[in-house]
Amino acid sequence: MIIDFRIRPTTVFTGVPIYDPNFSKHSISIGAEPIESVKQNSLELLIQEMKEAGITKGVIMGRQAGVKSGSVPNEKIAEVVQKYPDYFIAFAGVNPLNINAALKEITKAINELGFKGVSVDPGFADEPLKADDRRLYPIYAKCEELGVPVSITTSIFVGPDVSYSMPASIHRVANDFPDLQIIVPHAAWPWVNEILGVAFITNNVWLSPDLYINIPNMPGATHFVEAANYYLGDRMLFASAYPIRSLKQSVSDFMRLPIKEDVKEKILYKNAIRLLRLE
Repeated sequence: MIIDFRIRPTTVFTGVPIYDPNFSKHSISIGAEPIESVKQNSLELLIQEMKEAGITKGVIMGRQAGVKSGSVPNEKIAEVVQKYPDYFIAFAGVNPLNINAALKEITKAINELGFKGVSVDPGFADEPLKADDRRLYPIYAKCEELGVPVSITTSIFVGPDVSYSMPASIHRVANDFPDLQIIVPHAAWPWVNEILGVAFITNNVWLSPDLYINIPNMPGATHFVEAANYYLGDRMLFASAYPIRSLKQSVSDFMRLPIKEDVKEKILYKNAIRLLRLE
């Protein structure tokens, strides 16, 4: 069993920069294998690739990030989950620059559409924000009230400069909302030691290093492995970040890591089941 905590199907994320041909030329794509489901823009092929990789379910992380970074209607994600409920789980994307709309979207997504969490990309907003910008706090408060986790995408890619990926802002949110479960996709890379420090002294921050632990020779990956084997095994989540890397390649690269076998089981699916209350 494997739960992939970050999948962006081509049929849903049309027009989002990760599907821009120029993105495939970036250094992050070095060594990436071609993906047939991307080439053919096929959801059915994606599901077949999930089966071949041993992935039981994929979490579709919604995005409402404005003009430059793209937005995906949550209704479009809901259609995919409703059509293939055995394969996909949904997180609702919300626009942090329109709080009233965001709060309505969260309530509808969780209470009516059956979404399992909320996703924000602060640094991708038309007016880039850091995670601890007070304009985001009503979103965090609503998630805390509803008892659902929030995913705060944080890395070198997300924001106009490296300061937007600094983990101090995640730390402040974790302190201000101690009952809110916070997932950090891309694990605030390149600030690996800093985000590991935040996770060390909080109990509500979950890291999903995805590419930054899966890619061979990625700087900082060994530190994620060490943390998993020491104290973070209960709050780390596996993700492929598809379509940047294929599902099969991501699983294969993760499995080669020197992580204890019982901890791998937690990262691959047990932690996600507990976090999303799928038991």
